[in-house]
Amino acid sequence: MTSHVEQQIAARIAAVGAKTQQQREERAAFAERRAAGLQARKAAKLKRVYCATCARLKRRGTYHRCPNGCGAALCRKVPHCGNAHLRQCENRPEAS
Repeated sequence: MTSHVEQQIAARIAAVGAKTQQQREERAAFAERRAAGLQARKAAKLKRVYCATCARLKRRGTYHRCPNGCGAALCRKVPHCGNAHLRQCENRPEAS
């Protein structure tokens, strides 16, 4: 037979255990949501297009791709970007 005090202690221990388990579950759910959010953020960053020379963010229609086929985005309005990239492009044709 257990005393009234021992029953209260056991109830408190059980309450602390339940609270700890609830906190673990909440942390796990938060970690899953955070991971999904970070994955979405990374995917959005990879969709963005930056100039290969000046590293400015380019909007649709404000850049063109490298004519040598490397796929780099280059500013349309800044001729320096295209000229600088073409000199150092990995696919540039060799001078004979």
